[in-house]
Amino acid sequence: MANIKSSIKRAELNNAQNERNSAQRAGMRTAVKKFEADPTSENFKAASSAIDSAKSKGLIKANKASRDKSRLSSKLA
Repeated sequence: MANIKSSIKRAELNNAQNERNSAQRAGMRTAVKKFEADPTSENFKAASSAIDSAKSKGLIKANKASRDKSRLSSKLA
């Protein structure tokens, strides 16, 4: 653990951000898995919304978001 006060604060913030990002990513994965188990338009809407949210927060890159949404839409059709 760091000794400097600013380093301690930075480490605490990193832990909080890591937990927040992990929860967001897990929510996205859950929505996608729920859609794959039951491909309905409601589940597609929730999954694509979760993917867009993860993209806007920088958890996944834009290409991955569009690739995932494309795969989901092809399963819906």
